[in-house]
Amino acid sequence: MKRFSRACAVLLSTSLLALSACGDDDGSTGGGAACEEAQACGGDPTGSWTIEETCLDTAMFAELDANCGAEIDVSGVAFKGSAEFKSDGTYATTSTVTGPMKAVYPPPCLVFEDTTITCAQLDQTMQDLIAQGEAPYESATCAAAGQDCVCNLSLAERTTAGSGTWSVSGTSLITGSSGEAPQEVPFCVEGSSLTMAAQPSEAGSGAGPLTSYLRLMRR
Repeated sequence: MKRFSRACAVLLSTSLLALSACGDDDGSTGGGAACEEAQACGGDPTGSWTIEETCLDTAMFAELDANCGAEIDVSGVAFKGSAEFKSDGTYATTSTVTGPMKAVYPPPCLVFEDTTITCAQLDQTMQDLIAQGEAPYESATCAAAGQDCVCNLSLAERTTAGSGTWSVSGTSLITGSSGEAPQEVPFCVEGSSLTMAAQPSEAGSGAGPLTSYLRLMRR
């Protein structure tokens, strides 16, 4: 069950971790709604920014559902924060993520290390993680719905701060912080708008359409 607990915690905090790695957020809307694709175009991100819009494509959870058909709804999640990219090549961020999430797990998702667990056991695991202070959510309930196990969770409001160095390579923003590997984040600055991918890209993967992203406005 320990392996499951870690996987669950990672799954539910993916958006928060991705935003922190990108080094931005502030002020605003939830994800999950259908959004138009954005394109990475590069530019100069120097300045102070706040979030205007967030779009999280559920495809960003694909590698975490082990191809078992899990459905993740993050439409109620809200993001707040700020980001400043300074002309000396350093950045500073604060971010807050809160709100409800919903996860629907078909039977194949409830098999870990060749052991099948019940929805009731999953619910108990959720409660244990909360009690141990290891969960990124403050409340959670899981209940059977037909063959599926439906979990409703409320992310605990938590604010994190980040800082490090930044540079631009083509259409990617390269961010680095002490003790962590540099992150390559596709981005686009157009006028007073900064759009950044919600997840780092693989090095050398090239620029493609952004289906999960943050859109920030210059302050």
